Amino acid sequence: MKKTLLILLIVLLLIPLSPNAKDSLSNKNDVFRFLQEAFRAQISLSDQTRTKEEIIDVLSPYFSDKYQKMFWDENIFKEEGKFVTYGSDFAFYYIPFFHFSDETKVVISPERIYVLQFFPSTTDGPVSYEDHYEGVVLKKMNGGWKVDEYLYNNIPKSIIDKAY
Repeated sequence: MKKTLLILLIVLLLIPLSPNAKDSLSNKNDVFRFLQEAFRAQISLSDQTRTKEEIIDVLSPYFSDKYQKMFWDENIFKEEGKFVTYGSDFAFYYIPFFHFSDETKVVISPERIYVLQFFPSTTDGPVSYEDHYEGVVLKKMNGGWKVDEYLYNNIPKSIIDKAY
């Protein structure tokens, strides 16, 4: 019994209280890791149906309430009393398919982080599109960073100039 309690205590001490909360994103690699985790959280919602509360728990460490509502309205569907997302090659409010390389630009300011990438036009495959920029804005909220805006060809010119 004591051994079991000791093991449980050790496990609890090793697990951070907020494993996904990011209060410091000080460089490009930190931002990339955060966005990759956020994207994994989004795509995990297609694995199984969940309650509304479960979905909020998955998204809350990464996304503002405003962003969660936009994502919910566009991508989450009710199925047998629970909710799920369906896969798509072109779904709004998912983290864009960034390359997470030198092609993906990060502009860090004290209260916002802009992440953007230029996507050249393509006519190959099931989805075609014209030249465009995609991006997200992370905003500092309650001491941590959260994705707060989705940008599709509406990135401020001043941010594009700083990035490139």
